[in-house]
Amino acid sequence: MSILKSDEELFELYIIISKDKGQPLNHWEVTALLETYGLRDIDAKNEYGFENLFDMAKYMFPFVQEKKGYKVKSIQAYTETNMTKRVIKNYIKGLAFSLPMLVQIVFTLAVGYAIWTSMHANIDRATAISLGTFAALVITGGSAQAIGRKGLFYLKLDEFLLARNVSLLLFGIGVVLIFVMLFFLTFINFFFDLYPVEMYNVAATYYILLAFFFLSLSIFYMFEDYLSIVLLTFSGLMFVYILHTMFKLTVPTAQIYGLVGLNILVMSVGFFKLMKLKDKNSSAEGSILPKPSILFYSLLPYYSYGFFYFTFLIIDRLVAWSAQSVSNPYVVWFNINYELGLDWALVALIFLMGTTEVSIAEFMYRVNDRVTKIRYDNTDEFTHEIYSFFKKFNLSFMLFSIIIILATYLVVYVLYEVYYFQFLENFMQQPTLFIFYVAAFSYFLLVNSLMNTLFMFSLSRHHMPLKAVAYALFANFFVGMILSRLYGYEYAVFGLLAGSIILWIMTFLSIREMFKKLDYYYYSAY
Repeated sequence: MSILKSDEELFELYIIISKDKGQPLNHWEVTALLETYGLRDIDAKNEYGFENLFDMAKYMFPFVQEKKGYKVKSIQAYTETNMTKRVIKNYIKGLAFSLPMLVQIVFTLAVGYAIWTSMHANIDRATAISLGTFAALVITGGSAQAIGRKGLFYLKLDEFLLARNVSLLLFGIGVVLIFVMLFFLTFINFFFDLYPVEMYNVAATYYILLAFFFLSLSIFYMFEDYLSIVLLTFSGLMFVYILHTMFKLTVPTAQIYGLVGLNILVMSVGFFKLMKLKDKNSSAEGSILPKPSILFYSLLPYYSYGFFYFTFLIIDRLVAWSAQSVSNPYVVWFNINYELGLDWALVALIFLMGTTEVSIAEFMYRVNDRVTKIRYDNTDEFTHEIYSFFKKFNLSFMLFSIIIILATYLVVYVLYEVYYFQFLENFMQQPTLFIFYVAAFSYFLLVNSLMNTLFMFSLSRHHMPLKAVAYALFANFFVGMILSRLYGYEYAVFGLLAGSIILWIMTFLSIREMFKKLDYYYYSAY
Protein backbone atom coordinates (compact mmCIF):
# COMPACT_ATOMS: atom_id res chain seq x y z
CA MET A 1 0.00 0.00 0.00
CA SER A 2 1.42 3.35 -1.06
CA ILE A 3 -0.43 6.28 0.53
CA LEU A 4 -0.95 9.07 -1.99
CA LYS A 5 -1.81 11.84 0.49
CA SER A 6 0.15 13.39 3.34
CA ASP A 7 -1.03 13.11 6.94
CA GLU A 8 -1.81 16.84 6.88
CA GLU A 9 -4.13 16.37 3.89
CA LEU A 10 -5.83 13.37 5.48
CA PHE A 11 -6.25 15.28 8.73
CA GLU A 12 -7.90 18.14 6.84
CA LEU A 13 -10.22 15.59 5.24
CA TYR A 14 -11.11 14.26 8.69
CA ILE A 15 -11.86 17.81 9.89
CA ILE A 16 -14.29 18.20 6.97
CA ILE A 17 -16.12 14.86 7.30
CA SER A 18 -16.47 15.18 11.09
CA LYS A 19 -17.65 18.79 11.03
CA ASP A 20 -20.71 19.20 13.29
CA LYS A 21 -20.65 15.44 14.01
CA GLY A 22 -20.08 13.57 17.24
CA GLN A 23 -16.66 12.13 18.07
CA PRO A 24 -16.23 8.68 16.42
CA LEU A 25 -15.73 5.84 18.91
CA ASN A 26 -13.96 3.46 16.51
CA HIS A 27 -12.75 3.14 12.93
CA TRP A 28 -16.14 1.76 11.84
CA GLU A 29 -17.71 5.13 12.57
CA VAL A 30 -14.93 6.88 10.65
CA THR A 31 -15.80 4.59 7.73
CA ALA A 32 -19.42 5.70 7.98
CA LEU A 33 -18.33 9.35 7.90
CA LEU A 34 -16.25 8.72 4.77
CA GLU A 35 -19.21 7.01 3.07
CA THR A 36 -21.55 9.83 4.10
CA TYR A 37 -19.10 12.25 2.53
CA GLY A 38 -19.51 10.34 -0.73
CA LEU A 39 -16.27 8.37 -0.91
CA ARG A 40 -16.15 4.79 -2.25
CA ASP A 41 -13.62 1.96 -2.11
CA ILE A 42 -12.43 2.89 -5.57
CA ASP A 43 -11.87 6.48 -4.42
CA ALA A 44 -9.90 5.27 -1.40
CA LYS A 45 -7.67 3.23 -3.74
CA ASN A 46 -7.23 5.62 -6.66
CA GLU A 47 -7.12 8.97 -4.85
CA TYR A 48 -5.70 8.10 -1.43
CA GLY A 49 -3.71 4.87 -1.95
CA PHE A 50 -5.66 2.58 0.43
CA GLU A 51 -7.10 -0.84 -0.43
CA ASN A 52 -10.59 0.20 0.68
CA LEU A 53 -12.45 2.60 2.97
CA PHE A 54 -11.97 0.34 6.00
CA ASP A 55 -8.17 0.52 5.72
CA MET A 56 -8.40 4.25 5.17
CA ALA A 57 -10.61 4.66 8.25
CA LYS A 58 -8.22 2.61 10.41
CA TYR A 59 -5.36 4.87 9.35
CA MET A 60 -7.40 8.03 10.06
CA PHE A 61 -8.89 6.99 13.41
CA PRO A 62 -5.94 8.39 15.46
CA PHE A 63 -6.84 11.81 14.06
CA VAL A 64 -9.80 11.80 16.48
CA GLN A 65 -7.51 12.74 19.36
CA GLU A 66 -5.58 15.22 17.20
CA LYS A 67 -8.79 17.04 16.32
CA LYS A 68 -9.80 17.18 19.96
CA GLY A 69 -6.48 18.81 20.84
CA TYR A 70 -6.78 21.07 17.81
CA LYS A 71 -10.14 22.40 19.00
CA VAL A 72 -8.95 23.07 22.52
CA LYS A 73 -5.86 24.81 21.21
CA SER A 74 -7.89 27.10 18.93
CA ILE A 75 -10.18 28.10 21.80
CA GLN A 76 -7.24 28.72 24.12
CA ALA A 77 -5.54 30.82 21.46
CA TYR A 78 -8.48 33.22 21.63
CA THR A 79 -8.96 33.29 25.38
CA GLU A 80 -5.25 33.70 26.05
CA THR A 81 -5.04 36.71 23.75
CA ASN A 82 -4.68 40.00 25.59
CA MET A 83 -8.19 40.87 26.75
CA THR A 84 -7.78 44.58 26.02
CA LYS A 85 -6.93 43.80 22.39
CA ARG A 86 -9.90 41.44 22.13
CA VAL A 87 -12.32 43.98 23.52
CA ILE A 88 -11.07 46.82 21.30
CA LYS A 89 -11.18 44.63 18.19
CA ASN A 90 -14.73 43.43 18.84
CA TYR A 91 -15.91 46.90 19.89
CA ILE A 92 -14.73 48.33 16.58
CA LYS A 93 -16.45 45.45 14.80
CA GLY A 94 -19.69 46.17 16.66
CA LEU A 95 -19.34 49.90 16.11
CA ALA A 96 -18.97 49.32 12.38
CA PHE A 97 -22.55 48.06 12.37
CA SER A 98 -23.84 51.56 13.19
CA LEU A 99 -21.01 53.63 11.70
CA PRO A 100 -23.00 54.50 8.54
CA MET A 101 -25.50 56.25 10.81
CA LEU A 102 -22.72 58.21 12.51
CA VAL A 103 -21.11 59.15 9.18
CA GLN A 104 -24.48 60.45 7.99
CA ILE A 105 -24.99 62.55 11.15
CA VAL A 106 -21.47 64.03 11.03
CA PHE A 107 -21.77 64.84 7.32
CA THR A 108 -25.13 66.52 7.91
CA LEU A 109 -23.69 68.71 10.68
CA ALA A 110 -20.63 69.54 8.56
CA VAL A 111 -22.23 70.50 5.23
CA GLY A 112 -25.94 70.68 6.06
CA TYR A 113 -27.10 67.59 4.18
CA ALA A 114 -26.28 63.92 3.59
CA ILE A 115 -27.59 61.03 1.52
CA TRP A 116 -31.23 61.56 2.49
CA THR A 117 -31.18 64.17 5.27
CA SER A 118 -31.02 67.95 5.02
CA MET A 119 -30.96 70.67 7.66
CA HIS A 120 -32.54 73.11 5.22
CA ALA A 121 -35.48 71.04 3.98
CA ASN A 122 -38.92 72.54 4.58
CA ILE A 123 -41.30 70.78 6.97
CA ASP A 124 -43.35 69.24 4.16
CA ARG A 125 -40.33 67.59 2.57
CA ALA A 126 -38.80 66.61 5.92
CA THR A 127 -42.05 64.87 6.85
CA ALA A 128 -42.23 63.03 3.52
CA ILE A 129 -38.59 61.89 3.63
CA SER A 130 -38.91 60.76 7.25
CA LEU A 131 -42.05 58.74 6.57
CA GLY A 132 -40.40 57.13 3.55
CA THR A 133 -37.34 56.27 5.66
CA PHE A 134 -39.46 54.78 8.46
CA ALA A 135 -41.44 52.63 6.04
CA ALA A 136 -38.22 51.42 4.38
CA LEU A 137 -36.70 50.42 7.73
CA VAL A 138 -39.79 48.54 8.86
CA ILE A 139 -40.42 46.62 5.64
CA THR A 140 -36.77 45.58 5.13
CA GLY A 141 -36.01 44.86 8.79
CA GLY A 142 -37.33 41.31 8.65
CA SER A 143 -35.60 40.44 5.38
CA ALA A 144 -32.32 41.88 6.64
CA GLN A 145 -32.55 39.75 9.79
CA ALA A 146 -33.37 36.62 7.77
CA ILE A 147 -30.55 37.12 5.25
CA GLY A 148 -28.08 37.93 8.00
CA ARG A 149 -29.02 34.89 10.09
CA LYS A 150 -29.61 32.19 7.49
CA GLY A 151 -26.95 33.29 5.04
CA LEU A 152 -24.32 33.59 7.75
CA PHE A 153 -25.40 30.20 9.14
CA TYR A 154 -24.57 28.51 5.84
CA LEU A 155 -21.34 30.49 5.43
CA LYS A 156 -20.11 29.30 8.83
CA LEU A 157 -20.76 25.72 7.69
CA ASP A 158 -18.84 26.35 4.44
CA GLU A 159 -22.09 25.69 2.56
CA PHE A 160 -21.34 28.46 0.08
CA LEU A 161 -23.87 27.51 -2.59
CA LEU A 162 -26.64 27.28 0.00
CA ALA A 163 -25.60 30.67 1.40
CA ARG A 164 -25.79 32.15 -2.09
CA ASN A 165 -29.10 30.53 -2.96
CA VAL A 166 -30.85 31.40 0.27
CA SER A 167 -29.61 35.01 0.08
CA LEU A 168 -30.94 35.41 -3.46
CA LEU A 169 -34.26 33.85 -2.46
CA LEU A 170 -34.67 36.06 0.61
CA PHE A 171 -33.57 39.13 -1.33
CA GLY A 172 -36.28 38.37 -3.89
CA ILE A 173 -38.86 38.00 -1.11
CA GLY A 174 -37.68 41.34 0.27
CA VAL A 175 -38.22 43.01 -3.11
CA VAL A 176 -41.76 41.60 -3.28
CA LEU A 177 -42.49 42.91 0.22
CA ILE A 178 -41.20 46.36 -0.75
CA PHE A 179 -43.70 46.63 -3.61
CA VAL A 180 -46.54 45.11 -1.59
CA MET A 181 -45.98 47.80 1.04
CA LEU A 182 -45.83 50.48 -1.67
CA PHE A 183 -49.17 49.32 -3.08
CA PHE A 184 -50.70 49.26 0.41
CA LEU A 185 -49.45 52.76 1.31
CA THR A 186 -50.58 54.16 -2.04
CA PHE A 187 -54.05 52.70 -1.54
CA ILE A 188 -54.29 54.09 2.02
CA ASN A 189 -53.18 57.57 0.96
CA PHE A 190 -55.54 57.59 -2.02
CA PHE A 191 -58.51 56.28 -0.04
CA PHE A 192 -58.10 58.52 3.03
CA ASP A 193 -56.43 61.49 1.28
CA LEU A 194 -53.78 61.78 4.02
CA TYR A 195 -51.18 63.75 2.05
CA PRO A 196 -51.10 65.76 -1.20
CA VAL A 197 -49.96 63.85 -4.28
CA GLU A 198 -46.70 65.80 -4.57
CA MET A 199 -45.80 65.17 -0.93
CA TYR A 200 -46.71 61.49 -1.17
CA ASN A 201 -44.61 61.08 -4.32
CA VAL A 202 -41.56 62.39 -2.43
CA ALA A 203 -42.20 59.91 0.40
CA ALA A 204 -42.71 57.03 -2.05
CA THR A 205 -39.54 57.87 -3.99
CA TYR A 206 -37.37 57.91 -0.88
CA TYR A 207 -39.12 54.79 0.39
CA ILE A 208 -38.26 52.79 -2.74
CA LEU A 209 -34.66 54.01 -2.94
CA LEU A 210 -33.91 53.56 0.76
CA ALA A 211 -35.67 50.19 0.97
CA PHE A 212 -33.46 48.80 -1.79
CA PHE A 213 -30.41 50.37 -0.14
CA PHE A 214 -31.17 48.83 3.28
CA LEU A 215 -32.03 45.46 1.73
CA SER A 216 -28.83 45.39 -0.33
CA LEU A 217 -26.71 46.25 2.72
CA SER A 218 -27.99 43.09 4.43
CA ILE A 219 -25.80 41.07 2.03
CA PHE A 220 -22.72 42.82 3.41
CA TYR A 221 -23.87 42.26 6.99
CA MET A 222 -24.18 38.56 6.14
CA PHE A 223 -20.55 38.55 4.99
CA GLU A 224 -19.64 40.61 8.08
CA ASP A 225 -18.00 43.03 5.65
CA TYR A 226 -18.48 46.17 7.76
CA LEU A 227 -15.64 48.10 6.11
CA SER A 228 -17.38 47.90 2.73
CA ILE A 229 -20.59 49.17 4.33
CA VAL A 230 -18.80 52.26 5.65
CA LEU A 231 -16.99 52.85 2.35
CA LEU A 232 -20.17 52.44 0.30
CA THR A 233 -22.05 54.82 2.59
CA PHE A 234 -19.25 57.36 2.22
CA SER A 235 -19.41 56.88 -1.57
CA GLY A 236 -23.10 57.78 -1.45
CA LEU A 237 -22.28 60.93 0.49
CA MET A 238 -19.69 61.85 -2.16
CA PHE A 239 -22.22 61.23 -4.94
CA VAL A 240 -24.62 63.72 -3.39
CA TYR A 241 -21.88 66.24 -2.54
CA ILE A 242 -20.38 66.23 -6.05
CA LEU A 243 -23.77 66.43 -7.77
CA HIS A 244 -24.69 69.43 -5.61
CA THR A 245 -21.40 71.36 -5.60
CA MET A 246 -19.93 70.56 -9.03
CA PHE A 247 -23.02 69.95 -11.14
CA LYS A 248 -25.10 72.56 -9.30
CA LEU A 249 -28.09 70.30 -8.74
CA THR A 250 -30.40 71.20 -5.89
CA VAL A 251 -29.92 69.14 -2.72
CA PRO A 252 -33.19 67.18 -3.19
CA THR A 253 -32.34 66.36 -6.82
CA ALA A 254 -28.75 65.46 -5.91
CA GLN A 255 -30.04 63.15 -3.19
CA ILE A 256 -32.35 61.31 -5.58
CA TYR A 257 -29.63 60.79 -8.21
CA GLY A 258 -27.12 60.00 -5.49
CA LEU A 259 -29.35 57.28 -4.05
CA VAL A 260 -29.92 55.80 -7.50
CA GLY A 261 -26.17 55.67 -8.11
CA LEU A 262 -25.54 54.30 -4.62
CA ASN A 263 -28.11 51.54 -5.09
CA ILE A 264 -26.53 50.51 -8.39
CA LEU A 265 -23.10 50.39 -6.73
CA VAL A 266 -24.24 48.52 -3.59
CA MET A 267 -26.29 45.95 -5.49
CA SER A 268 -23.53 45.38 -8.05
CA VAL A 269 -20.88 44.77 -5.39
CA GLY A 270 -23.27 42.72 -3.25
CA PHE A 271 -24.36 40.42 -6.07
CA PHE A 272 -20.76 40.08 -7.24
CA LYS A 273 -19.85 38.81 -3.76
CA LEU A 274 -22.72 36.33 -3.91
CA MET A 275 -21.74 35.09 -7.37
CA LYS A 276 -18.16 34.53 -6.20
CA LEU A 277 -19.47 31.96 -3.72
CA LYS A 278 -19.98 29.60 -6.67
CA ASP A 279 -16.22 29.50 -7.22
CA LYS A 280 -15.38 28.51 -3.65
CA ASN A 281 -14.63 24.91 -2.81
CA SER A 282 -17.38 23.56 -0.62
CA SER A 283 -17.92 20.46 1.41
CA ALA A 284 -21.64 20.66 0.71
CA GLU A 285 -23.33 17.65 -0.84
CA GLY A 286 -25.63 19.86 -2.89
CA SER A 287 -27.24 23.25 -3.25
CA ILE A 288 -30.89 22.39 -2.65
CA LEU A 289 -32.51 24.54 0.02
CA PRO A 290 -34.87 23.14 2.67
CA LYS A 291 -38.54 22.80 1.75
CA PRO A 292 -40.40 26.13 1.66
CA SER A 293 -42.51 25.17 4.68
CA ILE A 294 -39.40 24.38 6.75
CA LEU A 295 -37.63 27.54 5.58
CA PHE A 296 -40.72 29.62 6.38
CA TYR A 297 -41.04 28.16 9.86
CA SER A 298 -37.35 28.61 10.68
CA LEU A 299 -37.20 32.21 9.42
CA LEU A 300 -40.58 33.51 10.61
CA PRO A 301 -39.22 34.50 14.07
CA TYR A 302 -36.49 36.59 12.43
CA TYR A 303 -38.91 38.32 10.05
CA SER A 304 -41.21 39.04 12.98
CA TYR A 305 -38.39 40.23 15.22
CA GLY A 306 -37.03 42.57 12.52
CA PHE A 307 -40.48 44.04 11.93
CA PHE A 308 -41.23 44.57 15.63
CA TYR A 309 -37.75 45.90 16.45
CA PHE A 310 -37.62 48.58 13.75
CA THR A 311 -41.23 49.56 14.40
CA PHE A 312 -40.26 49.94 18.07
CA LEU A 313 -37.45 52.32 17.10
CA ILE A 314 -39.69 54.71 15.17
CA ILE A 315 -43.14 54.43 16.79
CA ASP A 316 -42.55 57.10 19.47
CA ARG A 317 -41.66 59.58 16.71
CA LEU A 318 -44.93 58.91 14.92
CA VAL A 319 -46.82 59.28 18.21
CA ALA A 320 -45.12 62.61 18.99
CA TRP A 321 -45.50 63.94 15.47
CA SER A 322 -49.21 63.10 15.43
CA ALA A 323 -50.00 64.87 18.72
CA GLN A 324 -52.84 67.32 18.18
CA SER A 325 -51.76 70.87 17.37
CA VAL A 326 -53.34 73.72 15.45
CA SER A 327 -50.14 73.96 13.40
CA ASN A 328 -50.30 70.34 12.20
CA PRO A 329 -51.98 70.25 8.77
CA TYR A 330 -51.63 66.46 8.45
CA VAL A 331 -52.08 63.42 10.66
CA VAL A 332 -48.29 63.02 11.09
CA TRP A 333 -46.15 66.15 10.88
CA PHE A 334 -42.39 66.50 11.40
CA ASN A 335 -41.52 67.89 14.86
CA ILE A 336 -38.10 69.55 14.93
CA ASN A 337 -37.63 69.72 18.70
CA TYR A 338 -38.57 66.08 19.25
CA GLU A 339 -36.33 64.94 16.41
CA LEU A 340 -33.35 66.94 17.70
CA GLY A 341 -33.64 65.34 21.13
CA LEU A 342 -33.85 61.81 19.74
CA ASP A 343 -31.06 62.30 17.19
CA TRP A 344 -28.82 63.67 19.94
CA ALA A 345 -29.48 60.56 22.03
CA LEU A 346 -28.97 58.47 18.90
CA VAL A 347 -25.29 59.46 18.90
CA ALA A 348 -24.94 57.82 22.33
CA LEU A 349 -26.79 54.75 21.01
CA ILE A 350 -24.30 54.41 18.14
CA PHE A 351 -21.32 54.26 20.51
CA LEU A 352 -23.13 51.91 22.88
CA MET A 353 -23.93 49.49 20.05
CA GLY A 354 -20.26 48.56 19.78
CA THR A 355 -20.51 46.75 23.11
CA THR A 356 -23.00 44.21 21.74
CA GLU A 357 -20.31 42.51 19.65
CA VAL A 358 -17.95 42.50 22.64
CA SER A 359 -20.59 40.90 24.84
CA ILE A 360 -21.52 38.04 22.51
CA ALA A 361 -17.90 37.31 21.52
CA GLU A 362 -16.70 37.12 25.13
CA PHE A 363 -19.78 35.16 26.20
CA MET A 364 -19.51 32.47 23.52
CA TYR A 365 -15.78 31.99 23.75
CA ARG A 366 -15.90 31.74 27.53
CA VAL A 367 -18.70 29.19 27.29
CA ASN A 368 -16.79 27.15 24.70
CA ASP A 369 -13.59 27.41 26.73
CA ARG A 370 -15.18 26.23 29.98
CA VAL A 371 -16.92 23.34 28.22
CA THR A 372 -13.51 21.86 27.38
CA LYS A 373 -12.15 22.26 30.92
CA ILE A 374 -15.02 21.39 33.29
CA ARG A 375 -16.23 17.84 33.86
CA TYR A 376 -19.64 16.95 32.52
CA ASP A 377 -20.98 16.26 36.04
CA ASN A 378 -19.82 19.62 37.43
CA THR A 379 -22.48 21.80 35.85
CA ASP A 380 -22.79 24.09 38.88
CA GLU A 381 -19.23 25.34 38.43
CA PHE A 382 -19.84 25.86 34.71
CA THR A 383 -23.03 27.87 35.32
CA HIS A 384 -21.50 29.88 38.18
CA GLU A 385 -18.46 30.97 36.15
CA ILE A 386 -20.49 32.09 33.13
CA TYR A 387 -23.08 33.88 35.28
CA SER A 388 -20.28 35.69 37.16
CA PHE A 389 -18.93 36.90 33.82
CA PHE A 390 -22.43 38.02 32.84
CA LYS A 391 -22.84 40.11 36.00
CA LYS A 392 -19.39 41.68 35.73
CA PHE A 393 -19.92 42.55 32.08
CA ASN A 394 -23.27 44.20 32.83
CA LEU A 395 -21.67 46.31 35.55
CA SER A 396 -18.90 47.36 33.15
CA PHE A 397 -21.49 48.20 30.51
CA MET A 398 -23.40 50.38 32.98
CA LEU A 399 -20.28 52.39 33.80
CA PHE A 400 -19.37 52.68 30.12
CA SER A 401 -22.90 53.88 29.29
CA ILE A 402 -22.71 56.63 31.90
CA ILE A 403 -19.44 57.84 30.37
CA ILE A 404 -20.80 57.77 26.81
CA ILE A 405 -24.06 59.57 27.66
CA LEU A 406 -22.23 62.25 29.67
CA ALA A 407 -19.68 62.70 26.87
CA THR A 408 -22.47 63.02 24.29
CA TYR A 409 -24.06 65.77 26.38
CA LEU A 410 -20.82 67.57 27.27
CA VAL A 411 -19.57 67.77 23.67
CA VAL A 412 -22.68 69.68 22.61
CA TYR A 413 -22.64 71.78 25.81
CA VAL A 414 -18.99 72.82 25.35
CA LEU A 415 -19.39 73.55 21.64
CA TYR A 416 -22.34 75.82 22.41
CA GLU A 417 -21.29 77.48 25.68
CA VAL A 418 -17.53 77.76 25.11
CA TYR A 419 -17.10 77.90 21.33
CA TYR A 420 -20.46 79.59 20.58
CA PHE A 421 -21.70 77.20 17.91
CA GLN A 422 -25.02 78.98 17.47
CA PHE A 423 -26.64 76.26 15.38
CA LEU A 424 -26.63 74.14 18.56
CA GLU A 425 -28.85 76.61 20.41
CA ASN A 426 -31.98 74.51 19.96
CA PHE A 427 -30.24 71.50 21.52
CA MET A 428 -29.75 73.35 24.81
CA GLN A 429 -33.38 74.43 25.13
CA GLN A 430 -36.46 72.66 26.43
CA PRO A 431 -38.08 70.34 25.56
CA THR A 432 -35.11 69.07 23.50
CA LEU A 433 -32.93 68.60 26.60
CA PHE A 434 -35.70 66.73 28.39
CA ILE A 435 -36.22 64.44 25.39
CA PHE A 436 -32.48 63.76 25.18
CA TYR A 437 -32.21 62.73 28.84
CA VAL A 438 -35.12 60.29 28.67
CA ALA A 439 -34.18 58.90 25.24
CA ALA A 440 -30.53 58.39 26.22
CA PHE A 441 -31.51 56.35 29.28
CA SER A 442 -34.00 54.42 27.14
CA TYR A 443 -31.29 53.58 24.62
CA PHE A 444 -29.03 52.38 27.44
CA LEU A 445 -31.74 49.87 28.43
CA LEU A 446 -32.35 49.00 24.79
CA VAL A 447 -28.70 48.10 24.11
CA ASN A 448 -28.53 46.06 27.31
CA SER A 449 -31.66 44.24 26.15
CA LEU A 450 -30.04 43.58 22.77
CA MET A 451 -27.12 41.93 24.57
CA ASN A 452 -29.53 39.63 26.38
CA THR A 453 -31.26 38.94 23.08
CA LEU A 454 -27.99 38.02 21.38
CA PHE A 455 -27.18 35.61 24.21
CA MET A 456 -30.52 33.89 23.64
CA PHE A 457 -30.14 33.90 19.84
CA SER A 458 -26.69 32.34 20.19
CA LEU A 459 -28.28 29.44 22.08
CA SER A 460 -31.12 29.10 19.55
CA ARG A 461 -33.75 30.62 21.87
CA HIS A 462 -35.49 33.24 19.73
CA HIS A 463 -39.10 32.97 20.92
CA MET A 464 -38.60 34.86 24.19
CA PRO A 465 -36.89 37.90 22.58
CA LEU A 466 -39.66 37.97 19.98
CA LYS A 467 -42.32 37.99 22.70
CA ALA A 468 -40.43 40.67 24.64
CA VAL A 469 -40.03 43.06 21.70
CA ALA A 470 -43.72 42.66 20.81
CA TYR A 471 -44.79 43.64 24.35
CA ALA A 472 -42.26 46.48 24.32
CA LEU A 473 -43.69 47.81 21.06
CA PHE A 474 -47.24 47.89 22.43
CA ALA A 475 -46.05 49.60 25.63
CA ASN A 476 -44.13 52.16 23.59
CA PHE A 477 -47.22 53.00 21.55
CA PHE A 478 -49.90 53.07 24.25
CA VAL A 479 -47.89 54.84 26.97
CA GLY A 480 -46.62 57.40 24.48
CA MET A 481 -50.07 57.91 23.00
CA ILE A 482 -51.73 58.49 26.38
CA LEU A 483 -49.09 60.81 27.85
CA SER A 484 -48.56 62.85 24.69
CA ARG A 485 -52.30 63.50 24.43
CA LEU A 486 -52.61 64.44 28.11
CA TYR A 487 -49.47 66.53 28.66
CA GLY A 488 -47.82 67.35 25.32
CA TYR A 489 -45.95 65.77 22.41
CA GLU A 490 -42.61 65.59 24.27
CA TYR A 491 -44.06 63.02 26.68
CA ALA A 492 -44.21 60.50 23.84
CA VAL A 493 -40.59 59.78 24.78
CA PHE A 494 -41.92 58.06 27.91
CA GLY A 495 -43.41 55.48 25.56
CA LEU A 496 -39.87 54.73 24.38
CA LEU A 497 -38.77 54.52 28.01
CA ALA A 498 -41.66 52.24 29.03
CA GLY A 499 -41.03 49.92 26.08
CA SER A 500 -37.29 49.79 26.82
CA ILE A 501 -37.94 48.97 30.48
CA ILE A 502 -40.29 46.12 29.56
CA LEU A 503 -37.86 44.82 26.95
CA TRP A 504 -34.99 44.89 29.46
CA ILE A 505 -36.98 43.22 32.26
CA MET A 506 -38.33 40.43 30.07
CA THR A 507 -35.00 39.64 28.40
CA PHE A 508 -33.12 39.85 31.73
CA LEU A 509 -35.53 37.46 33.46
CA SER A 510 -35.30 35.06 30.53
CA ILE A 511 -31.52 35.09 30.44
CA ARG A 512 -31.38 34.61 34.22
CA GLU A 513 -33.58 31.52 33.88
CA MET A 514 -31.30 30.22 31.15
CA PHE A 515 -28.28 30.53 33.43
CA LYS A 516 -29.94 28.22 35.94
CA LYS A 517 -29.77 25.41 33.36
CA LEU A 518 -27.06 26.72 31.08
CA ASP A 519 -25.62 23.26 30.47
CA TYR A 520 -28.98 22.08 29.12
CA TYR A 521 -29.52 25.15 26.92
CA TYR A 522 -25.98 24.93 25.57
CA TYR A 523 -26.30 21.21 24.80
CA SER A 524 -29.74 21.50 23.18
CA ALA A 525 -28.83 24.55 21.07
CA TYR A 526 -26.73 22.66 18.53
